[in-house]
Amino acid sequence: MLDRVMLLALWALTCWVFLAIYRVYFHPLSKYPGSKVAAVSDSWWELYWNYYRNGELLFEIDRLHKRYGPVIRVGVNTLHISDPEVYQDLVRTNSTFTKDPHFYLNISYPGTLIGETNPAKHRVRRKVLAPALSGSRVQELAPAVLAKTKQLVKRFEEAADKSSPICITSAAKAFTMDIISKIVLGQELGCVTEPNFRNQLTEYLEAGFKIGWVGTSFPTISSIALKAASMTSYVLFPMPLFSFKRACLNITGRYLETFNPHQAGGELSNATRQLQKSYGERSAVIDMLMDPKAAKDHQVPNLEELNDELVMLLTAGNDTTSTALIYGLYQVYTRPAVYERIFRELAEEFPSLEEDISYERVRKLPYLTATIKEILRAGSPLPGRLPRTVPEEGYELYGNYLQPGVNIQMSPYILNRHPDVWDQPNEFIPERWLTGDVARLDRYLATFNKGARQCLGRELAWCEMWVVFGNIFRRFQITPYNTTDKDMEWKDLILVAYKNKFYATVEKQLA
Repeated sequence: MLDRVMLLALWALTCWVFLAIYRVYFHPLSKYPGSKVAAVSDSWWELYWNYYRNGELLFEIDRLHKRYGPVIRVGVNTLHISDPEVYQDLVRTNSTFTKDPHFYLNISYPGTLIGETNPAKHRVRRKVLAPALSGSRVQELAPAVLAKTKQLVKRFEEAADKSSPICITSAAKAFTMDIISKIVLGQELGCVTEPNFRNQLTEYLEAGFKIGWVGTSFPTISSIALKAASMTSYVLFPMPLFSFKRACLNITGRYLETFNPHQAGGELSNATRQLQKSYGERSAVIDMLMDPKAAKDHQVPNLEELNDELVMLLTAGNDTTSTALIYGLYQVYTRPAVYERIFRELAEEFPSLEEDISYERVRKLPYLTATIKEILRAGSPLPGRLPRTVPEEGYELYGNYLQPGVNIQMSPYILNRHPDVWDQPNEFIPERWLTGDVARLDRYLATFNKGARQCLGRELAWCEMWVVFGNIFRRFQITPYNTTDKDMEWKDLILVAYKNKFYATVEKQLA
């Protein structure tokens, strides 16, 4: 019996060795330089860099590019490209490249705007959701963004009055969660007014993304975990993302019971009327998704599918913008010359501290806008790999033919630092956006993606940043408290995860 086991083990080892040799030396991608370990196994290479090296994979990819050039092999069937021109070609509006299911279906849910890999179905879902986050809709939402910003300003004023440090990290996440929950769920979660800005949903989300790398390294585990959250109301081992999804499911179910689209025009109970009043306004996102006439070929989702979409929108709308706010506040307040120029520009436009620093006016300030663009470039709120799959016709890359099905990855963090586009790419220089060929820089900025897959919440994110930065920079002097550049080091867990939270002391500007 032991001999049979040993023989079987030897046979398996031999097969694995031959497979490894084939993948490294005879695979169609073997001509490309890169990691030999990755060429044998994507998962174990990613495990090493994301777990044992604590989220360093993206930086290792950057190092490989600097060593080998614009194309490197980072997986059995995967290349990573740093060339901005190739990126422009892959993400153009009429590109036939599709999202890589291996990646996207294991960090999101099938059928959602983020998780849908079928271009035709994605177009339908995007058409349904686009009005909820369009430029005109953001104009309507701007007063609500300002009102929430005023609540945030009040918390900063309280910290200044008490001379107590404030957690900028928690404050930023609380603000963006309140905004996106109001849009997506029809009611804000009230995170900004919570003690220490803490809320159970934001804590679930924060804890869940600490293991976000599992989704791309071990897709089978991720797929089972994502489905488990939908299949059962009980989990033997509690997981933060399960809890986050279930909490959202309760809110979504309550919304549908309160605003049942099939009861339109029917008699409402007093209890239902009171519930409707408590919302303040309807959720444009839910109402659009539940409208069978929202777009041609749109299929109304069931409760679980609806909740999947809302969970992904909440996640994307909360973490990316809050990361930009955190990064931006730290970078500006640790650069006195940058802050002084922003402050002078704001003080000239808004000479009285009693004035509302509104979206309509603050968005016209050139240096503040240039600074936000630099925050988006250098901070890259969604920094990591965005894989695409070579279409049926194949693709010619630098004279070499890539077969259909090959995966090509690109990373905003690396693209936004390419020396062919960006002078002094590792320096924070807002002035780069005020001189020279600014249109070229706008074209190559990869933060919001491009083409048909461009971030749907781009206009909302800009509105939040203009209003928050404008109000904070005009009204406060902020000094990092027990927070250094070391604390602001980050790792790529699909979204940015800073090493430590950003704390600061606050002083009011007197004029």
